[in-house]
Amino acid sequence: MEGAQPQDQVAAEVTAQRVKPRRPHHKSRNGCLQCKGRKIKCGEEKPTCKKCQSYGTECSFLQTYPLQRALPPPPTVLSWTDPKPTPTGSRPPTIQSMLSPDSPFTPNSSSAISSPMGRSSPPPENYTMQDLELLHFYTTTYSDHFFEDPKLIEIYRTTVVHLAFDYPFLMHEIMSVAALNLAILRPQKRASYLHASDTHAATGLSLFHSEISNLNEHNCHACLAFSALIFTNAWAAQDVNKPSTLFFSASSDDEDYDQIKWIKLQRGTKALISTAWPTLVNGPLAAMFVPWKDLDPNRADPLPEDEERRFQELAESWSVASTVSEERRKILDGALRDTRRVFSMLTLFPELSKITIIMAWLTQISDEYLELLEHKFPQAILIVMYYCIVLQRLESAWWMKGKAENLMQTMIDVLGSGWERWTRWPIEKVFHRQVQLF
Repeated sequence: MEGAQPQDQVAAEVTAQRVKPRRPHHKSRNGCLQCKGRKIKCGEEKPTCKKCQSYGTECSFLQTYPLQRALPPPPTVLSWTDPKPTPTGSRPPTIQSMLSPDSPFTPNSSSAISSPMGRSSPPPENYTMQDLELLHFYTTTYSDHFFEDPKLIEIYRTTVVHLAFDYPFLMHEIMSVAALNLAILRPQKRASYLHASDTHAATGLSLFHSEISNLNEHNCHACLAFSALIFTNAWAAQDVNKPSTLFFSASSDDEDYDQIKWIKLQRGTKALISTAWPTLVNGPLAAMFVPWKDLDPNRADPLPEDEERRFQELAESWSVASTVSEERRKILDGALRDTRRVFSMLTLFPELSKITIIMAWLTQISDEYLELLEHKFPQAILIVMYYCIVLQRLESAWWMKGKAENLMQTMIDVLGSGWERWTRWPIEKVFHRQVQLF
């Protein structure tokens, strides 16, 4: 019996040696479409993963990471290095990572080439066949349905594309919105188009950050065009089957929180226009400002009798509330004026772009009002519910389908009961149903 103990000990040691500790597994959702379809782990190698190489199939990464040419570039051409992947892996930067506070793509991290004219020289770009498809769709189809005004349609179809040839960040945004639209029109290739849109948007944002931090008379036109297109991504990213995250997160999910930064990015348009106004109104996009520059900012905003009464009632929700401080009343009064102006302009100026009028509200509201929204202040939410009424007038736009109803339902859920006096009218307008008061 004593002689058996050494054998048992040896067997136990051998068994212990065979049982190796498991390596930590870091779950990733960034694999190629082919590996996802096979439900196997993707190595995420670029430009084509090893699994697709072994299967002999084309990898979806080739659509955004084209193979480099065998011949080196001529010595007289400056080479361009694409934005580096995040330190934690080989994945290209995503939209959410670009908008996060810890993003490595800060304005100073750009490798843009400085030119004597004070702007970044356009780098050589490697575009795929899918990218050419996206550009063709944008110029032949997308721009026709983006604005109602023929002049604006022509600007975005031609002038903006010409600017994009010199500023790749704008070209990437053009391809991003085109891919978003095609993902809806061609559901059989939805995953591929969404992947392309996400990659182009992230790349465009990384390049845009360096340009906007060095805004000048040369790049301000392309920066404005980029800012004017980016709201499409903000609205298209909203899932109508989930609570809207446009103004605040419905949960404590970090991913939801990152989506809020879309609205802050779009709001940069106002500061851009204010800073570069003399140059912009005399530049290639000058036609965009013609209907607006002669409007009196101190003009009255008359409303039809019924709407006038509704806005007066809305103001009473905080003007007679003892729990609302004087400071907050002033903030809400300002947001109410901004909302009232949208309603009024849609009636008084039918020749102006409806999309521009309605989306301008997002850049006009104050930072203090947005802060009240993020803290889910009830009267601030009521103003958003009124805004949903005009949002629904954009229902014909592919990126706005169901978004007004989704935002309204989110506001209703967050607000709770006790506010029916003020919520009845916007609910009836947006959902086209009668609301009974008890």
